[in-house]
Amino acid sequence: MPQYHYKARDRQGELVTGVLDAVDEKKVVNDLDHLGYSVVEISLDSKTGEGGLSQLFERFQRLEKREVIIFTRQLATLLRSGTVLSVSLTTLCEQIENKKFQTILRDISQSVQSGKSFSESLSKYPKVFSELFISMVEVGETGGMLDQVLDRLATLGTQELETQSRIKSALIYPVVLVVIALVVVNFLVVGVLPKFVMVFRASEAKLPVITQIVLGVSFVIRRFWMFLAAGGFLLVLGFHRYFHTNEGRFRIHSLMLKVPIFGTLYSKIQISRFAKITSVLIASGIPILQALVVVEKTVTNVVLRRAIQSIRYAITEGHPLSEPFKASGLFSPMVVQMISTGERSGNLDQMLSEISSFYEPEIDYTIRNLTALLEPFMLLVMGIMVSFIALSVLLPIFNLIKVFRG
Repeated sequence: MPQYHYKARDRQGELVTGVLDAVDEKKVVNDLDHLGYSVVEISLDSKTGEGGLSQLFERFQRLEKREVIIFTRQLATLLRSGTVLSVSLTTLCEQIENKKFQTILRDISQSVQSGKSFSESLSKYPKVFSELFISMVEVGETGGMLDQVLDRLATLGTQELETQSRIKSALIYPVVLVVIALVVVNFLVVGVLPKFVMVFRASEAKLPVITQIVLGVSFVIRRFWMFLAAGGFLLVLGFHRYFHTNEGRFRIHSLMLKVPIFGTLYSKIQISRFAKITSVLIASGIPILQALVVVEKTVTNVVLRRAIQSIRYAITEGHPLSEPFKASGLFSPMVVQMISTGERSGNLDQMLSEISSFYEPEIDYTIRNLTALLEPFMLLVMGIMVSFIALSVLLPIFNLIKVFRG
């Protein structure tokens, strides 16, 4: 649909600029008139005529979380400076480089200008703006502190992005080692070893057990690789389907929390994120029960999600907050004690923030330890695999040399 840039004046006589998607100029004039604007100038966007290729590119363009965080921070800054929401959104639309995100923000801006609330306009894009984001914006609009809420959301998003970045960075080296090991082993087993088979068989020498094992593996891979690939695909498909059942997801998430070392890290990340989000929600003025409802929708681990449900039910029945936290078995005694202290003192949001701050260095320390352990372990496994295959080739060669000398 063609895009039209417009300049108009609102009811107070202030100049307003923006972009509208419309069939023709008449539709733009009608839309602006409906908003109470007096049209000054309308011009067709020259890039609109580039056709379907740019629209196709926009459809598949990826929207990064970092872009949403930057937008949130910039919007908070504009609102704090006294700029009204509609003008702030229009201004930011012109600055966004990501065309897909720009289209989304333009639609949100038009929705706000038509009289809908900001949170209601955001709810049209649940894949871009989370339940947490929309709920906090709604609270900010109601309480007249939208800039403060957006600042908290931007800070929260930045912290989560940094945690994800640290985890990804820690996993890059082990993943690269695994890929290299698989490539090397596959090359030796499938490409190099079969060339020695004829020589070994012609010598009629007895092959070592290690060589027979590797030759058997090589034969199976070369002859039945299609069946192995199909079996692997079916295995992954079956796991995927099982994971998307309620029972399967619960069991797998339970296992993830219990795996040695990795489970500890995963548990710390989940609890830290829960404490951080709940703290931000309560600090924004959301009651604890409503905050837990929002957090429950944002938590990815099913075990923790069910624990939050139990905590909500216990609170509605009049139990102290610390009791259901302790009964869940997912929170350490220190966390339970800090929550109890925060409940009694009326500073629950501060205590939850302290819990999150306590776990941050713990998570960083665990990630560094995991990286330090994984690197030598992967090198050792890779060395053993390559040595095993090398011995399966060298031992028969040594036997052949003995036969030739004899």
